Amino acid sequence: MKKKLFYIFISFTITSFSQTGPGGVGARDGSSSLIVWLRANDLNADGDISNNPANGTLISTWSDFSGNSNNFTQSGTRRPTYNTAGTFNTARFDASTGAAKFMNGSISGIYANASTFFVTNPVNNGNSHSLFDHSSASLRVEQWRNTNRVGFTRYGIADYSTGIVSPFGINSIISYHKTTGSSLLEVRVNGTNQNLNIGSTTAGIPLDRIGRNSSGADEASGDFFEIIFYNSRVNDAQKIIIDNYLSAKFGSITVINDVYNEDDVAAGNFDHDVAGIGRVNSSNLHNDSQGTGLVRVLNPSNLNDDEFFMWGHDNNAFLMNTGLNAPNIIKSRLNRVWRVSEVNTSGASVDVGNIDIRFDLTGITDVSTANLRLLIDTDNDGLFDDETPISGATDLGSNIYSFNSVNSLTNNNRFTIGIGITTVITNRKITYRVNN
Repeated sequence: MKKKLFYIFISFTITSFSQTGPGGVGARDGSSSLIVWLRANDLNADGDISNNPANGTLISTWSDFSGNSNNFTQSGTRRPTYNTAGTFNTARFDASTGAAKFMNGSISGIYANASTFFVTNPVNNGNSHSLFDHSSASLRVEQWRNTNRVGFTRYGIADYSTGIVSPFGINSIISYHKTTGSSLLEVRVNGTNQNLNIGSTTAGIPLDRIGRNSSGADEASGDFFEIIFYNSRVNDAQKIIIDNYLSAKFGSITVINDVYNEDDVAAGNFDHDVAGIGRVNSSNLHNDSQGTGLVRVLNPSNLNDDEFFMWGHDNNAFLMNTGLNAPNIIKSRLNRVWRVSEVNTSGASVDVGNIDIRFDLTGITDVSTANLRLLIDTDNDGLFDDETPISGATDLGSNIYSFNSVNSLTNNNRFTIGIGITTVITNRKITYRVNN
């Protein structure tokens, strides 16, 4: 399909930094609205998930992965513990024993224009349950004890309850979204949402501490897997992308708009480093994304309303190997494979047009534009040996290679890269010696 200059213009004006945040929304170098990103699988935020504390360790610092060093700390006795006993590592706030646990942020305030996401499995300990708390406001998994409803509190003014049931005992994605000039706070819990009128356009999302220094009420209780905060409300397309990134990462949690199903068992569990581009309408779009992985997709030529293109990988080693399933002209192929969902919010296949797809091949040797090949499983049989390798890579420097205007990646396709066999032709005569 032909590229439209209109979309190319948008990609340059909207996206001025590398999209390495959650699902590819925001950057983790401190240059974007992503100001807090806490990941329990990388407690010290060094990018290495293998050096976390031992199970049961008291947590003094939960380091920020956003690039802003907005860490959360607790040096006293009310520290949460690090939990590695389950499927996913968590920061465990246990309100059933002793005083309430909480962690103080190195940044604080009330944000009237913001978005925040929590992945948590809350525990009902009989008291109201706080997420982020501030002296003037609080986000609540349970608005007040035994009400069993998610809500929001403005201390000294009013409590505001949604009709959304508190998801106690369930791995859940809970998010809050507020726009400047509006008194509506959007609350989303897994597959449902509600706009809550909180009575003020200047009231907003608190960012001061996780939990509250209060026993018997407003306690944080349960496991926290991941916490994300943007100091500008993410748009509707970005909201869907972040939801799907979190859902895939934490065991296919139900979300309102499931536009990525390659994380399903039947699809092969392509759960890792999920990112995406998409468009709800002309005011709510996201067309450049990389996320936590090594693949970046940008410049879609025909991204229309209600269209999404998302990808994730199988977590196989990022190494080239011989003997893997590949065409004969490929001498080595990457172990790691990605898979694509290219659908609308109803799950029907769509076509976002041509895309540019970039690979960060740091650590891979003997790569050149002459021998690098893109491999796409176009017939979805799980094999690459019956496919035609795609050449024409561009070297962008710093080990980044781009395949531009790719039009053969469609819904459910797998893709990877390989190193082709190259033939060197010289003007020298070839002499054969025959032994008699």
